[in-house]
Amino acid sequence: MTVRLRVSGDPTEIEIMLKVLAVVFDFTGSHRIYPNHGSSGVRVYLTARIPWAGDRDQPRRGDGPR
Repeated sequence: MTVRLRVSGDPTEIEIMLKVLAVVFDFTGSHRIYPNHGSSGVRVYLTARIPWAGDRDQPRRGDGPR
């Protein structure tokens, strides 16, 4: 399963947020940074994939033995 995301804000805060999100999601794409129109800051468009979402036999992160 993949989703498209747009992250908008201060460039430094976006960099931190992407590191946090990368703990759960696999990202594809260029991570190209665009200036926001009509407001301060920048935006980044991402395609994110949850690594375990498509495979029901694989345990989810954080799931322990049952």
